[in-house]
Amino acid sequence: MKIYKRYILADLLKINLLLLLIFSSFYFLIDFFEKLGDFLSYKKSFFLFLTYVFWKSWVNLYEFFPFVCGLSGIILLLWLARTGELIAFLSLGFTKKELISIIGTGIFSFALLGGGVINVIFPRAAYLSLYTWDHKIAEEKEQYLVFNEQIFLKGENFYLIAKPLEPKGEYLQDILIVFLTGEEPREIIWAKKAYYKAKHWFFKDVIFQKKEKNFSPVFLKNFKADISLNPDTLVVVEKPLKFLSFKELFERYEFLKMVGRPYKEVLSEMFLEIIYVFIPFFLGFFPLVVFLNNYTPSQIMRPFLKSLGLFFALLIIYFFLQTILRKGMLWAGILVSFFVLSSFFSFILLLKKK
Repeated sequence: MKIYKRYILADLLKINLLLLLIFSSFYFLIDFFEKLGDFLSYKKSFFLFLTYVFWKSWVNLYEFFPFVCGLSGIILLLWLARTGELIAFLSLGFTKKELISIIGTGIFSFALLGGGVINVIFPRAAYLSLYTWDHKIAEEKEQYLVFNEQIFLKGENFYLIAKPLEPKGEYLQDILIVFLTGEEPREIIWAKKAYYKAKHWFFKDVIFQKKEKNFSPVFLKNFKADISLNPDTLVVVEKPLKFLSFKELFERYEFLKMVGRPYKEVLSEMFLEIIYVFIPFFLGFFPLVVFLNNYTPSQIMRPFLKSLGLFFALLIIYFFLQTILRKGMLWAGILVSFFVLSSFFSFILLLKKK
């Protein structure tokens, strides 16, 4: 890599890291002081609170990373203009197209690498932040024993062992439910699979046993039961759709499709996870072009404010489309794809332009 490219990309990386540090510190302080009062009332180890804030910081990082990365390009240009380095590059014969090419490639590379890593860590961080607060600190729900992907749960008048097949607790495998009268077993249900639909549980490949019949097994292919067992009870941590990993979203999609329930919102989240790493370039490319096309040695703030205004306009458009997409309006995803692809096509055309 040529020295001037390495120099510009190094500055771009420094600005990215600085912005991430500023935003991370800001969100850390908000989470710390917002939750500290509640935490002190539980009288738990302070280490648990730090654990919660640590994982919550990763969740926050996922939220603001694309916008910080997209903003870094025009912040870099402002810095280079203020120090006189931008005019020096242009005086040495570097074209504005070359500078856009280097910075745009840098933004895309950082977004792809950083966003890819964050995308992998985020679902686990979201789970651990909620689990640490709800179970280890607040103890809002009964404790679960999870072993080899199976849930062992003691309810008010039953024991349950099952393996969840999707993240909302509505589709189970290898089920054993023992209903109790006092401490004595009253009924036992063994089933290969079960799913929840219209407030009923539907079991497949069932062995049904009752105490009044000396627990003699009754074999049933299908069994519909009115059991007061809400799927939420089977969820160790209740996570919003946007906190689910792509694998969990796909499992949720398959279940909803199987039982004939709407799954547009799940498809929307799957799309948003795929598009996540491309958002910084969409937000950052056009403001770069506006800054450099309007830049003159005597005008620095004006092109910066124009590019910053465009950045926030694109950000508002993205937030608007993201919101209605999460409502299940899939046409918004087509618009997001169009805007993202337009930024890449414009970048390619700029590079080919002589």
